[in-house]
This record gives sequence, C-alpha cells and structure tokens, in this order.
Amino acid sequence: MLSILNSKNRQKYFIWFITITFFFVITWLVAKSIRTSPASHDLINVNNLINKENIIPIAIVGSGPAGLMAAVYGARAKIKTVVIEGNKPGGLLTETSWVENWPGNISILGNDIIENLKKQASYFGAQFLSDSVEQVDFNQWPFVLYTENGKKLHALSVIIATGATPRLLGVPGEEKYWGTGVTSCAVCDAPFFQDEEVVVVGGGDSAVEEAIQLAPYAKKITILVRKSSMRAAARMQERLAAYGKINVRYNIEVQKIIGEESQVTGVELLDNKTKEVTIMPTSGVFLAIGHDPNSGLLSDSIALNSAGYIQLPSRSQETTKSGIFAAGDVADWEYRQAGVAAGDGIKAVLDAIAFLNKIGFNTVIANKIKQNMFNEELLQATISVDQVSSISAFNHVITKNSGLVVVDFYADYCPSCLRMLPVIDAVAQQFAGEITFVKVDAEAAKELVEELFVYKVPCLFVFQNGQLIARYNEVMTKKELTLLLQQLVNSEENL
Repeated sequence: MLSILNSKNRQKYFIWFITITFFFVITWLVAKSIRTSPASHDLINVNNLINKENIIPIAIVGSGPAGLMAAVYGARAKIKTVVIEGNKPGGLLTETSWVENWPGNISILGNDIIENLKKQASYFGAQFLSDSVEQVDFNQWPFVLYTENGKKLHALSVIIATGATPRLLGVPGEEKYWGTGVTSCAVCDAPFFQDEEVVVVGGGDSAVEEAIQLAPYAKKITILVRKSSMRAAARMQERLAAYGKINVRYNIEVQKIIGEESQVTGVELLDNKTKEVTIMPTSGVFLAIGHDPNSGLLSDSIALNSAGYIQLPSRSQETTKSGIFAAGDVADWEYRQAGVAAGDGIKAVLDAIAFLNKIGFNTVIANKIKQNMFNEELLQATISVDQVSSISAFNHVITKNSGLVVVDFYADYCPSCLRMLPVIDAVAQQFAGEITFVKVDAEAAKELVEELFVYKVPCLFVFQNGQLIARYNEVMTKKELTLLLQQLVNSEENL
C-alpha cells in the first residue's frame, strides 16, 4: 500500500514539475520576444505615431541593385516605400560597363540595369529622396534617420543597402594625385588617357574590367598583380587575350605614386619575389584592389563582423536589431555580385513586410497616419547655370566676374557627374547674386580640358578675382558644397 502511495506522489510531483517548467519556458519566450522586437501592442498604437512626422513604413538606405529591388517589392505590396539614394545613387554598378551575368541579358550596361530598376520601382509607387543618411537612432521605435540635408525621418522598418567603397592603396602620392592621374573609375576617366600608358592595380574581376574599359583609349595598359596569379574568374581572364595592348605583371606591389606638379608621371614598384625596386613611367593609376563595406554609420547600432560587414544571425536578412534588415555588399563579403545583391534586396523587403505584419501595421493604421507620412518636396532650381565650351568664352566669364566663380567639368557618360549636376543647380540657386556658376561639358571642350589639366570628372574649379584658388575632384553633396562655398564667401568678405 505504501509503495502505491509513493508511486502516486511521484507521478503528482512529476506533473507539477512539468507544468511549472512549461510555465517558465513560455514566460521566458514571451519576455524575450518583447525585449527584441517593438512588436508589442502599445508601440503600434496609432497614438504613438500621430505625433511623429515624416513616417516611412519601409525606408531603404541605398540605391544599388539591392536597394532598388527591395523598392520594387515594397512598393508593389502597396506599402509606402522610400529610397534614400545616398551620395552615390546606383552604387558601384553605375561605374562598370558591360555586365554579362545579369539575369535575362546576354550583355547589358551597368548603368542601364540601375535605370531599369529605378523605373520599375517608380512605376509601382516607390519614392526617391536625393539625400544621404548621416546619423541613425535604432534604440527607439519608430527608428530615426537623420539626413545630411536636415531631414528627420521616422521609419517603421529599415533596409540597409549602402554597398561598399573601393579600397585605396595607402601609399605616398595617392592622395596628392587623386583626380589628376589616380582614380578608381575607368568608366568615368578613361577618355582622359587617350594614347597614354596607364596601370591597373589589382588581380580580380574588377581589375580586368577596368583594363578592358581603358583599352579603347590608352596606348598601353599594364595590370599589376600583387600575387603570383590573378583571382579573376577564368572567363574574365580569357577576355584579356583579345587585347594585345593589355599586359599583366605578377608579384608586383606599388610602393609610391610619382608626379610632377599636378600630373602623375610614374609609379615605384617592388617585385616581392626578387625584392627589386623599379620606376615605371605611367600617366594614370587605376585602382581595383577590393572594397570596404559602407557600415561605419551603424557601428554603434547593430552588430558588425571584424571586417565591418553587417552580421545576419539567421537565414533571413534581419540584423541583430529586430526591424532592421540588410542587403547587398554591405552584408556580403563572399559573393559580391549584382544578381545576388538584388536577390538579397527581395528577401530583405519580404522580411520587412513580415515584420510590419507582425507588429500589426495594416491599411487601417496607414490611413489613420496618412497625414504624418513622408512626402518628398520637389524643389526645382530657377537659376539657369551658364554653359561654356571655348577658351575665349571661359576666359570672358572668369575675367568679367570679380568675385567667386565655380566651374563644374562634367561628362554625360560619367554617373558621378550626373549626380553632381542637380547639386550644382541647387547650390547655384542658394548663392544667387554671390557666386557665379559655370558648367563645362568635357567632351565638347577638349581645349579647356587640356588647358586646365582635367584628368578626372567631375572636376570643380573655384576662381576668385580671376585667379584659381581651389580644385576638387570628389563628388560632393549639397551640404558639403554649401559649407565649402560658404567658407570661401566668408573669407572673401573678411579680406
């Protein structure tokens, strides 16, 4: 009889143990869900959103293939989707020529891929903001994005698709001659090296691509490879055989970039096998040595790996912060292909849509906060910037204006130039009456290009009282150019 009672007690205690354990497990899972996601009912309450301005259900930071494909799917799902284009709309794909591995196309220009995707996203209703994010706050929800032009955006979900930036050598002379012989964009700058001898530094697909883009212009192209073989795909290396003017040297490292005045004249090379140091004459140095992810903005907000790439803990595109997703080269250090980035963008926006559904966002709530949603203000410049193409017209503009004159050299084939043109228009309007602005089409003004030693576009010159006082070869945002010119105006007033 006693043994039976003990058996019953043991059974009762076991049932209690299982029940209590189950209760604690469920409690822990619920608490974990609340901690890691803003998906609790009080956060999606309309009252927490009606006091916010510039609300964006799906905010996409970056406008390369990853960001644009995310925009297509987000807008097609009838959810307000805004693409913040960044300082380099279209990303690195705009700086390549023919792409042979884009789905459905035997061969297509990189810039055409971007244009097609943007048109498709726009067709479905995606909005594009010509601005760049300079600060984020992911510790509150809605998430907050601060832009360079002073906008404060409230995002219900965010897709990071900021891509990567070409890596630099870090050798003497690189910074000094950047834009006057050192560059990372053959698409933009190859025409300035007609019948010149140039070098391409790198051993991957991008190095082969740069060399082939230079072939119609340069007299001789030498690819300098640091290792004993190239890591470019076999198909890419096979393409080099068709170009007799392209030569490849192995086990070579660039030690220094040499020049005279504002022009590159050569490179100091180290043969890392023989340890021999030589000087190789060249007019241009094209860098193709890899890329670094554009994730510095996020270092305090989400987890990055040791190389700076965004960590994706699961098979989804969600980062370590619920509601924040990543796609493309900023999170991909292995494949780094346009097609893969586009696929990541699709996955990221589907994850974002699932997240919005999870937290209760729907058309009813969207209608209630309609007045709080972000709507881009389209500001049209009313100032017409003069265009010159001859030396005489150029000199007339420079000499007749006693104050500051800004001259922008551009080319229609240069994606960076096309991004700068609307910036010039907007800033010209802002400084109307204070600064004179002039545009020069580099293709139509060959004599001016040679006269001013323009080796890279966009190229910005600033003249004061007829004298050249500054030269810039980098793409600038509206904010950067405004601050720069305001400093020059202030210094002029203090003279």
